[in-house]
Formats: sequence, structure tokens, C-alpha cells
Amino acid sequence: MKTDAALGVFVVGLAVLMIGVFRRFEAGLLVVGGLMMLGAVAATARQRRTGPDPEVTFRPGGKDRPWRR
Repeated sequence: MKTDAALGVFVVGLAVLMIGVFRRFEAGLLVVGGLMMLGAVAATARQRRTGPDPEVTFRPGGKDRPWRR
């Protein structure tokens, strides 16, 4: 799920949650709204970064670096 879609689901979940509060804490709406918000957060937390692994070194060197001796 892309972040724009997840944000939309989160906002709709927040709206459903607020409607549940305004309707005197109607449990069904509170649960549905909370689950939508939780699902949107979980979907974005599971996204992985694509692309090559970053090169991490703690000292100068490496075969493609000009200062390597």
C-alpha cells in the first residue's frame, strides 16, 4: 500500500472514530475506526526500501576509491 493510500485510510478511520465519539461512544464505530487506523499504520511500517544496499565503511579504503593505497 502506498503512503497516499495509507494516509487516506487513516483519515477515514479517524473520521469513523470521531463519528463514533459523537454518537455517544458507539462501540462498533470506535472499533472499526481504530482498526482502520491501526491497519494503515501497520501497512506503512512494513514497507521496505528498494534498491542496492548502502555501502557502509568505518575507514577509508575500498577498490573504487581514489585515496586507496
